[in-house]
Amino acid sequence: MPPNKWHSKKETMEMYFNTKIIDIKQDTYDNRIIQLILEKEPLSNHINWNDRYMDEAQNKLSIGVGYFGIVSMDLEKHPHSFVAGETGSGKSNILKCMIYQSLIKNYDVILIDFKRGVSFSNFEGAITVYYEYDTAMKILKEMVEETKRRLDLFRENKVDNINAYNKVTIDYLHRKIIFIDELAELLKIRDKEISRILYDCIETLARLSRAVGIHLIMGIQRPDSTIINGQIKNNVSFRICGRFVDKEPSRIVLGNDMASNLTNIKGRFIVKDDNLQEIQSFYYSDSSPYRANKATRNVLEDKNNKESEMAPTSQNEPLEEPETEEDTNVSKKLDFDFSDIKKV
Repeated sequence: MPPNKWHSKKETMEMYFNTKIIDIKQDTYDNRIIQLILEKEPLSNHINWNDRYMDEAQNKLSIGVGYFGIVSMDLEKHPHSFVAGETGSGKSNILKCMIYQSLIKNYDVILIDFKRGVSFSNFEGAITVYYEYDTAMKILKEMVEETKRRLDLFRENKVDNINAYNKVTIDYLHRKIIFIDELAELLKIRDKEISRILYDCIETLARLSRAVGIHLIMGIQRPDSTIINGQIKNNVSFRICGRFVDKEPSRIVLGNDMASNLTNIKGRFIVKDDNLQEIQSFYYSDSSPYRANKATRNVLEDKNNKESEMAPTSQNEPLEEPETEEDTNVSKKLDFDFSDIKKV
């Protein structure tokens, strides 16, 4: 039987085997062989963020833990992302965790949030929040111009991406991450001219800014095909989708019904990159403001130190903070022994 027939019988097989089927795959070398990937241990229901989960690679942002280890967004392969989820799903928490890592990695962070950034108060002083249509439109237009400027620089230096450019010049370019918390709120403005400009800016960035190191990470509470048009959707390949009661939002974001079948656990999402997988996202606690303060100092010090700007290798150096007894037990290396993750 072809794989689609196996997928159609997935729920029946789960009842028969009395276990969860994580994935159904066709063998790489023999199409007659179908592999069933079964759940051995369930995902944890809660995983507190810890710096040990940060991917040391400069271009990756860790999101959560799946059945095969830590799941990250690779900005080189998938430069833009949708993060979709109903109220209370943990969508804003994913954005906070990604903002924190972006600051530590010395990216320039821009936040557009019409709730005036109240969910991101831990990062006050480290990021600029835009919450009016005029200022949001202005910053997006500036990012489009910056994209064009960087492309011109690449052409002059005969390179085709930000990494290659930073290797051949002392004019070091930082990555810029534009976080939009609730894309629909930004794009639903009734002023047709402002709406047209906003759409044009986001479409241009989604289409052209991949190579120049400018990235869009867009939160959506209720995915709607009238908001996410084809031009934007086709250029945003990385999707993070939480549980929805009805199937249509899941189909818009993932192209299938998987998110509507998720267990109702806060922080439980489906990630779509080259594949689809279920994850438990990290929980970034607002009760730990010192983490944001560390990020703030790191960013401000790097921006005021020209030598640091010209030396990309220095961006991953550990922050100079007094160690607590707890900190001394935390490794900075990725560790796929998840013995510290308990099901609660």
